[in-house]
Amino acid sequence: MIEWTCACRATVYELCLAGGRAFIRRTVQGEPVAKTHETDWASLRQTREIWGALLAGYVR
Repeated sequence: MIEWTCACRATVYELCLAGGRAFIRRTVQGEPVAKTHETDWASLRQTREIWGALLAGYVR
């Protein structure tokens, strides 16, 4: 993991990187357990574009 949003929110996003490829993980914190969803692996460039749009509020 190289970047993440604040864990104080109900939904946390993480930008994960390995071997020049990346994905975004979304964790919805809830009771009794958190639910985690991940995008497919993609190029770092493509994933960074999505990450930027996510942080700017253009995608969810």
